[in-house]
Amino acid sequence: MTNSDRTLPKNIQRSRSVVLIAYYCLLLYFLVSGVLAIGGLALATPVIWLIQIIPLLLFLRGLHKSHLRTYGWVCFVILLYFIHAVLVAFDPARSWLGIIEITLCSVIFAFLIVFIRQYRQHYKVNL
Repeated sequence: MTNSDRTLPKNIQRSRSVVLIAYYCLLLYFLVSGVLAIGGLALATPVIWLIQIIPLLLFLRGLHKSHLRTYGWVCFVILLYFIHAVLVAFDPARSWLGIIEITLCSVIFAFLIVFIRQYRQHYKVNL
């Protein structure tokens, strides 16, 4: 547990935990969907996975340190992943993968908003 975890109130910690769990699930989802799309582990699998996750990894440190501005930026970036998810959901062969990605993106976005709102109200800070 980091120092930022100890200082956050319980309700804000819960929101942050849900964001981080869904965030890591999204990273894992991209690995699994990459393996399924190619039909096994090939050289292209890690390359595709890295292309998909690098934008998310840019925010990893700020998410763990509970930087409010990072949480705000992730809201914008996650919407791009949501658009991708909707496009995948319209492919009949991969619609279930799209639905999983839509669910993860929606959970991340909703709890990012909840975290930001609770954090701002508790600490009386601007974004």
